[in-house]
Amino acid sequence: MINKGTLSNIVSGTLLSTGLVLAAADIGGTFQELVLTIGLFAFSGGITNALAVKMLFDRIPGLVGSGVIQHRFEEIREEIKRLILDEFFTEENLREFLREKSEQVDLLSYLKGPEDSNPAVAFVESQWDKLTSPEVLDPLLDKQVDKIFESSALGGLLSLVGKDTVQGIVGAFVESFTGSLKEKVLERAENFSANPSELGVQLDEERLVSDIRNEVDHLLEKRLESLGPEQVKHIIEDVIRRHLGWLVVWGNVFGALIGLATFLLSGVLA
Repeated sequence: MINKGTLSNIVSGTLLSTGLVLAAADIGGTFQELVLTIGLFAFSGGITNALAVKMLFDRIPGLVGSGVIQHRFEEIREEIKRLILDEFFTEENLREFLREKSEQVDLLSYLKGPEDSNPAVAFVESQWDKLTSPEVLDPLLDKQVDKIFESSALGGLLSLVGKDTVQGIVGAFVESFTGSLKEKVLERAENFSANPSELGVQLDEERLVSDIRNEVDHLLEKRLESLGPEQVKHIIEDVIRRHLGWLVVWGNVFGALIGLATFLLSGVLA
């Protein structure tokens, strides 16, 4: 699809060509002079602006200053990073965002358990079995039973029953108790919220803001370092080149107006 800048140059070029043809044929008189003058000024303005746009993005041999975007791509990369950090990730903006969201955010909502299960429930289930396994509980129970037998007046009575029997009874009780307790803990975990205010803690704003800015800076630095002159040119081109066509259009328009004014002024002064 032809862009508006090229189209306006074609129109002004056609007007100029018409004026030249009329002048060559020596017909049209004043009208021919008007068409030629307006066409010449309009085409000059449009083609000059089109060349300026071209020089902005591409290097043209023999034209000093052309290809400024490619020539200054390192400075442009740094400016892009500075703009993002200083305009979007300022310390003030980040602190304000954290203050607004810290009371609403549920940290668990950003986590997923196995097969999309509740992460708090998945954590309790995975850790509970480890903490209540025989390898963990048996040594603790044996130690407590030994203390009872050695230091308590009840130890003499219990010795009639036998340590092994007592350990079996205590072990069965503890197993039943931990099983019931696990159910209660899982019920609580189902509705657990990791909101900082509910946990009774506060976010370390200073550290979090500093870490976010450092991470963004690192990510930008890493990404921008991979951008060469051509890539930087294409990024800027995608953003602004489509709008630069209006420079060419207005170059034609103002050129035509200047040509018209020149023609009228020459008629007055003649």
